[in-house]
Amino acid sequence: MSTASKERTHNLIKVAGVFGIIGTILPMIMVLSATVLSSWFRWDTHALSQLGVGEQASLFNAAVLLGGTLSFLFALGLWKYCFNEGRIVKAGVISIMLGSISLALVGLFTIDYLVMHGIVAFGYFVLIPIGMLLIGFGTKEKTIRRMGIGCGLLAIMAILVLPAIIFVLPLRIGFAVPEEVEALIIAVWTLFMSTRLIRHWR
Repeated sequence: MSTASKERTHNLIKVAGVFGIIGTILPMIMVLSATVLSSWFRWDTHALSQLGVGEQASLFNAAVLLGGTLSFLFALGLWKYCFNEGRIVKAGVISIMLGSISLALVGLFTIDYLVMHGIVAFGYFVLIPIGMLLIGFGTKEKTIRRMGIGCGLLAIMAILVLPAIIFVLPLRIGFAVPEEVEALIIAVWTLFMSTRLIRHWR
């Protein structure tokens, strides 16, 4: 690889790290703002997706479109960062790419598109944690391994186990709570990996 080509790769990885940070923090602020500005929204009753057809629909849908797009660009840099890793890690990065696309599509296929919305929302909530787990199990770096496996398992539990607990007990907690818990766990991992992308080439 030529020096110019290496420099382009280094810059792509750096920029992808920045995209990962912006694509994590800004959309989360936008979604939380939509919950505050929507007078009808209640954490003990609703799902976040209902914001996509409410009075703050534009804000919520813009948030997931932006988040999915920037997450995909982050994953492109992650692919370059993990280029020398094995197939398991690469499969994990591909899973994150697909999950990012699914997140962006949530902003297009709102809850009114019942079946398609369910598919793309499920895609985001499952594919991203699977990607984190695969990267964790496949990588040689111990810190990334711990973060990938730990955050991946917690994210899966948040979206699959926590709703079941809420249903069985039952608790007065809306589906928005496990959605937001998983989003926060994914955010922790993404910010960690984004920092790695930026610092690795400093």
